[in-house]
Amino acid sequence: MSFEGERKRTVCGTPNYIAPEVLDTKVGHSYEVDVWSFGVIMYAMLVGKPPFETTEINKTYKRISANDWSFPSNVDLSVNAKDLITKILKTDPRSRPTVDEILDHDFFQK
Repeated sequence: MSFEGERKRTVCGTPNYIAPEVLDTKVGHSYEVDVWSFGVIMYAMLVGKPPFETTEINKTYKRISANDWSFPSNVDLSVNAKDLITKILKTDPRSRPTVDEILDHDFFQK
């Protein structure tokens, strides 16, 4: 980013980890996409696969755009893990926690 408030409009990234605003080139995206990707990585590490993964890239993108994911019932996750992932994987980038808020979350503090 060259200046505060700059928004990029290029679609780039690894398909399973792309934030919804990256797929919507009219809106543009900024640093909040990194928070989203962290949430996807956290989910994948705890569950064993990314939350939006499908066998077809276009279906994966549709699931990301619709924020269509859930926690599998066969994986035992802590309340704090579920809470943090849910807070991070918000469609609206302004609703996602900051890095400092993530680090202060009970998941990392307990």
